[in-house]
Amino acid sequence: MSTGCSNPPGQRGFSLVEAFVAMVILTLAVLVLTTAYPYAFGRIGERDDELQAVSFGQQYIEQIRQEIRTGSTTLPSATAPIDAGYPLAFGVTGYPAPGASPSPPPQLASPGNFTASATTSPALTSTSNSFDVTAKVTWTYGSANRSVLLQTVVTRL
Repeated sequence: MSTGCSNPPGQRGFSLVEAFVAMVILTLAVLVLTTAYPYAFGRIGERDDELQAVSFGQQYIEQIRQEIRTGSTTLPSATAPIDAGYPLAFGVTGYPAPGASPSPPPQLASPGNFTASATTSPALTSTSNSFDVTAKVTWTYGSANRSVLLQTVVTRL
């Protein structure tokens, strides 16, 4: 007796509903991955700026330390351009062929500046010898203001 089916008894193929469910799951997975990629690059850029801000803040604190040790009673503020780096995310272009003199690709334009200011506790006077210094470095990333605080103790010799 023939059943009209070419599959052996007890086996069956995928139904249309199962295939549709699999496609929906695959589509969701692809959407998650495609949105994670730009998010990751945005976070990398944000962390890069933060690392630069900390480095600039440390240089600024060293400048403040020198000002205090020379007897200054005022603290200067400072600014520095943000280094946008090179366009590495989508491949480095512009390097010459092997054997030619190497030159890096052109640097991206700076998206803005870091600004640093400092406060001391107690206030700077010529009679105090030890100060708690707090430096605040601010910048704009995207449309949001960002900042980092760095602290140190400076003593006059």
